[in-house]
Amino acid sequence: MRLTLSAVALMLGLFAFSSHALAADPYANPYAPDTYGKPEMKAKKNQVPFREDSGLITAEYYLSTGKYSQALSVLNAVLSRHPLSADAYTYRGYAYYRLGDRKKARENYAKAISINPKHLGANRYIAQSYLDVGNLARAVEQMQVIRLTCGDSNCEELDELEAAVNRYKRGQRVQEAPAEDDEEDSKE
Repeated sequence: MRLTLSAVALMLGLFAFSSHALAADPYANPYAPDTYGKPEMKAKKNQVPFREDSGLITAEYYLSTGKYSQALSVLNAVLSRHPLSADAYTYRGYAYYRLGDRKKARENYAKAISINPKHLGANRYIAQSYLDVGNLARAVEQMQVIRLTCGDSNCEELDELEAAVNRYKRGQRVQEAPAEDDEEDSKE
């Protein structure tokens, strides 16, 4: 009987602890370190740790500044630590595309899609690669994947791809993503 009473007391104590912790924030982890009054801890709590320390932010910087070889170095390191990162494969495909290696670009986009079939960027870029080789049917198939993934929401990837497909149908040169300089030239 004493064992049962001790067990009940222990359970009540745990219940009191957990209900007190949940009263403030029902989704809070009661075992997480206390961050109250420590703004630097709260800021880190709201960040996504995978992206923060994986190198994708650095790769995004290199890609946005046209340093595709440096981006490849970073992305290879990211993929050695996180081999199932669809974002890293998509970025690596984009870097290869910009360096002119269309085959490696398509391989990386396909790998990203095999990891995450609904990855908007990978589907959009692989569709572009199909347009580059004149395969409109495959590009339209990828566009349908994006359309289904986006549903009723507005998707930039879908808008960009529809515009590229329409340019392709009109016989105009199709670009994956115009550089900032190119956008000004196309407006003239």
